Amino acid sequence: MKFCVLAKISKRSVSFWYQSDRNAYAPLSLTESNEVPLYFYVNGNDFIFGTAARDRFNRHDPNAYGNYFEIIKDPGKHFSIYGNKKPVKQLFYYGVEQYLSHFLNTVLYKTDSIESYRQHFPLRFLFDTDIEDNEKSLIAHLFKEAGYFNLEGVDFNKALFGVLTKKAVLPKGKAVLLLSSVDDVLYLKLYKELMNEAVGSFKLEGQGADPRVKILADMIVEYIIVQNSYLSIDKDAEIAALLPFCVRMLENINPIIKGDAELTDGNKYWFRVNERNLNDRLQYYSNDGMIYTAIDDLLKSAGLVEQEVIILLGTEEISTSYFSSKLLRKYPYVLAVKAADIGDAMKTVFAEISGSNYTAKSKPAVTPPVIPVPAPVLARPTLPTPKPPPPLPPKRAQPVSAPLANIPKLPEPKPVIPTKVKAVKLPPLPPKK
Repeated sequence: MKFCVLAKISKRSVSFWYQSDRNAYAPLSLTESNEVPLYFYVNGNDFIFGTAARDRFNRHDPNAYGNYFEIIKDPGKHFSIYGNKKPVKQLFYYGVEQYLSHFLNTVLYKTDSIESYRQHFPLRFLFDTDIEDNEKSLIAHLFKEAGYFNLEGVDFNKALFGVLTKKAVLPKGKAVLLLSSVDDVLYLKLYKELMNEAVGSFKLEGQGADPRVKILADMIVEYIIVQNSYLSIDKDAEIAALLPFCVRMLENINPIIKGDAELTDGNKYWFRVNERNLNDRLQYYSNDGMIYTAIDDLLKSAGLVEQEVIILLGTEEISTSYFSSKLLRKYPYVLAVKAADIGDAMKTVFAEISGSNYTAKSKPAVTPPVIPVPAPVLARPTLPTPKPPPPLPPKRAQPVSAPLANIPKLPEPKPVIPTKVKAVKLPPLPPKK
């Protein structure tokens, strides 16, 4: 049987899907959902990945781990499992492999352990917008170290652009600026050619939602804090997590907005918000001009003008009439990706995986450059003999000019002739007494 498991990875969660024998792809769920929060619990031989680990983390259990992509920055942080000390980065590998084992046992009905399947197991990664390139490399390296060789990342944006072009949603010859939101961060990616790499990117903190969505999330969290004063929560993190929920609440808005909101601790809390108060706060929201500056800077850096670019709203937090209308005041082409487009793009991704016979494309070997070595090869290279400096040029002879030749010579000194000295006869000395 041919099969494949695909894991979509963001900094907050991992979602799993699978396909077998070219059938339609389906979610891979271990419990109630195929989306798993990125929390881990390890104690002795017990390993828990997902919601139960998150509950322990929120109770400050020392054996529970969260904020995975932050804690892996500390190379000295470890955990112990089966009596062995492991670097904390391997938590992700153990968590994902738990789902792969579940797939073998419950979908393929295999009784063998995962160890015998690692080398040829078709595993694909779909990285969300918030995952950096170095984090992608880390994840791939973890699984290659463990022996997974049928491993590859998929390009979801390319599949989405192909679907939208086939549906004639994206006209040919236009550049595309893709906007997407993850945890209240707005990501901008500019593509001059749809099937090529992005030519520019930018991200805006706190701008990843329609302002009404963010304001509603803020009001819900405020209400829950007031009603449950014993809670100790990170307000910004809770607002970011509630954005998708608030999008759905605003689709059928009532004068009184109420319901149960699930916080990151997994517990649900009742809330009640007046629509009038929401609209009042919206009047004072003045931070929505930053996106214009970011878009203009990206277009300018790529040498594009507004009429040459289609702005594509890629996630539900920004795919609202309010957000779209705000952009249409300045930019002529603004479109929103629909849920059906996302589904068709996923079908394209799995069609490409099955079309490759569930085998990862082999990477071309990089040949190192050949450095010529002079013969004979010595154990220690011989330093070149220094060349002597070139000789200095000879001094040029001074030409004798006519005036110089007429300078009178000094008179030669006359020879000194010694004077003859006349001998003088001295008287004899007196005799000694």
